[in-house]
Amino acid sequence: MFEKGRIDIREPLTEKEILQLRNYTDLKVIQFYENLDPGIFTLLNDLVFSIRNDIALRAFGFYFADLTCDLSFLNRLPNLTHLQIDCCHHVKNLEALATLPGLKRLKLGVLNLDSFEILNNIPDTLEALCLGETRSRKPDLVCLERFSELRELFIEKHTRHIEVISRLTNLEKLSLSRISTTNVEFLQPLQKLWHLAVILGGISDLSALKGMTNIKDLELIQIRGLRDISFVSSLTGLQYLFLQNLLHIESLPPFDHLHKLKTLVLQNMKGLKDISSLASALGLEEFRQASVLHLDPYDYLPLLSNPSVKTVAVGFSSKHKHDVFQKLAEEYGKN
Repeated sequence: MFEKGRIDIREPLTEKEILQLRNYTDLKVIQFYENLDPGIFTLLNDLVFSIRNDIALRAFGFYFADLTCDLSFLNRLPNLTHLQIDCCHHVKNLEALATLPGLKRLKLGVLNLDSFEILNNIPDTLEALCLGETRSRKPDLVCLERFSELRELFIEKHTRHIEVISRLTNLEKLSLSRISTTNVEFLQPLQKLWHLAVILGGISDLSALKGMTNIKDLELIQIRGLRDISFVSSLTGLQYLFLQNLLHIESLPPFDHLHKLKTLVLQNMKGLKDISSLASALGLEEFRQASVLHLDPYDYLPLLSNPSVKTVAVGFSSKHKHDVFQKLAEEYGKN
């Protein structure tokens, strides 16, 4: 089945069918959810991955206790550069990861994994890494230090030696999901970091981000206890800001110095009562907000009167408020 750049493979699979895969220009992921004949992976290596290094191989869906993903097939894939192992409870022969000499991108999401030591045996030229949640708290991030060429990193729930991230000075994109630390001072040395997402978790103090002008994209999503986002005003390189489910935020920060900010998206900001600072966002072109609770259409006049704003979309629960806002938007010439 081919859908949205992905294709599921299963037995039987002929050489002709495998050869056809490399001709699908939109194909990004070849995935399977049950152990396959090892010969299939040899053919994938020789006929697909030798030509298409933009395609990822994904093993997923080994959910149940009696289903174990056997990774011994990896030694048949020397041409593979992008591997995803996720939504798995159990794997065996994890050491086979070390047999991938060209590995550049790795997603590792194995719920019953209790160590990241295998990462010490894969190429240190890794460029992208995703570490999913594990039941155990034992996995240690100290092994990340060896990946000096890492550009993208996603971490879910792991905090042991998280400060090692400060040494990944080539990092450009970072997502911290369900992380709880006292602060994020370990991000300050990352001068190449331009995309940062903080998702869930309990990092209630983000003030260490103040003055990180290299950040262009910032996403703050449902962070428990976060009450202060004033640091955003100092991110003068910011171009895109996404705020979602920050229940304690009652007002938007000043935007006077954020001349590069083009897009602002708000979702389910139930505590938000003051958006008057939108008048000073003189580079803003697009504003979108969903699930408006405490604000009325006329509260958006600072936004609508902002001459740089071209596109606005605001979702009110009331049809009357929606109609009033649409009329105001038309009067101010906004799309």
